[in-house]
Amino acid sequence: MKFKQTGSLVAAAFLFTACASPISTKNPGFKTHNPDIGGGQILFYTTDGEFLSAANVGNLPDMVIFSPDGKTVLSANEGEPSDDYRNDPEGSVSIITLGDPDGNLIQDVTTLFFDDVIIPLDLRIKPGSTPAQDIEPEYIAINEAGTKAWVSLQENNGLAVIDLNSKTITSVVSLGKKAFTFIDINTKDGANVAAAPDNVYGLYQPDTIVSYRVDGKDYVVTANEGDDREYGAWEDYEKAVVLHKNGEAFSRQLTEDIIEVKGRKKVRVLKDLGKDKNGTYTSLYLAGTRSFSIWDAEGKQVYDSGSEFEQKLAAQYPDTFNTRVDDTDDKMDIAELAHTFVPHDMIGDTAYFWQGVDARSHKKGCEPEALAIAKIGSNIFAYIGLEKQGGFFVYDISNPSKAIFVEYNNDINYGNVPSDSGDLAPEGMVHFEQDKSHYLAIANELSSTVSIYKLRENGSAGKLASLKVGSFDSGAAEIIAYDSAGQKLYVTNGETKNVDIIDVSTPASPVKSGSINFLEHADKLQSVAVGNGLVAIAVSRR
Repeated sequence: MKFKQTGSLVAAAFLFTACASPISTKNPGFKTHNPDIGGGQILFYTTDGEFLSAANVGNLPDMVIFSPDGKTVLSANEGEPSDDYRNDPEGSVSIITLGDPDGNLIQDVTTLFFDDVIIPLDLRIKPGSTPAQDIEPEYIAINEAGTKAWVSLQENNGLAVIDLNSKTITSVVSLGKKAFTFIDINTKDGANVAAAPDNVYGLYQPDTIVSYRVDGKDYVVTANEGDDREYGAWEDYEKAVVLHKNGEAFSRQLTEDIIEVKGRKKVRVLKDLGKDKNGTYTSLYLAGTRSFSIWDAEGKQVYDSGSEFEQKLAAQYPDTFNTRVDDTDDKMDIAELAHTFVPHDMIGDTAYFWQGVDARSHKKGCEPEALAIAKIGSNIFAYIGLEKQGGFFVYDISNPSKAIFVEYNNDINYGNVPSDSGDLAPEGMVHFEQDKSHYLAIANELSSTVSIYKLRENGSAGKLASLKVGSFDSGAAEIIAYDSAGQKLYVTNGETKNVDIIDVSTPASPVKSGSINFLEHADKLQSVAVGNGLVAIAVSRR
């Protein structure tokens, strides 16, 4: 496959050739039933856990979602490379058309690749790679009508737009860069969100995305976590001072503002971006923007929360601002923790402890990752979970261009050892309405807990319960889905390799009522979704 630059775009030059077989996995013009293309699978179960069928999809299905009518399922197939980068499968999106659960459930599977899609020149592609190989779909949002989908391409800093009627990728959009007004990239100044230095930008690189509709128009909400590539053969996130010491040239302005400033020189940047034609760094790019954004249906930004996350965290948590739970199995480090009386857990040979103020300032900050939206009365609210700092922000997004801060909700006790600090690292969120009340359920990956909140009319949240579903730092609570008919939550459990079923008929008293074991078909799960009386589990095959 050859690619050529056309103006500001990269266009795929390709030829259609006669097919010896009526099946094509890359061209949706050819109908397929359920071909095995050597990727992952979406396993389908009843909500009681009875296996029904499996759909063959692209490599490493990272997220699965039902359309609003429950008749179509989409999976974002990330296609991550091997650690040595010798094998880098193409990223893709699979569209599964469902039939009768009691008969032929899998009617059709069409997997869309990116080798015949026009790619913006500024979409971030790994040096030496092709867009088809390097694009890594992460998360999917579908509009209320079920006619259009958006796919976050996190590492690439983009969105793919899909027409679900024609089953085609209609466009790929680069989300561009964010010029910070205020930011804390200094590890030595405490909770100080100061004026940003010139020529330091962030890439949005959203993880979770959701869609909603206002006044007949579709919008996409993104949690702008940021992501870097960290493989044996390629690591693209490095401290600025290390690049400088390794002989990389920096402009005078960046040298004065970053390299020579105590606490700033440790800032981590995406090393493949920011050089001029002479190979000198004239700009620095950070992973993530420490914010959430709202985009229109074509991928044009209509709102960004700016520096509000950091400013509010700095004001409310000056002593634990931009912190996270760290761990070490180094005996000298553990001895130092004990000597300095730093509260820490010993789980096996590993110590877990809170790093303290500014621990994440030079990286991705609080890392907004989890996301859910809820329509309560006439207003629409966004809930944005912070993977590292913990807790979640609430915004009224009824007016997409003028989102309004409602509250920051966090009941973590940072003075306790991590395993006794509360709900940590929100990974997945789901809003549900039950018995005329609104709730938010959160899967907290690090603490292995599922927390339940009741939502008030103004969007604020009051905590009802927290259910422990596994061991600390074992991935026992990651992705979460809700079944309204059964009043149950379905939560991926990487520790036991099950999908746990949690009865929330009484939301204040959640109870684990069962599980779905998929090990007969695969040994690693990625995601779960529920729709139309079915449970869909995204898995990587053996």
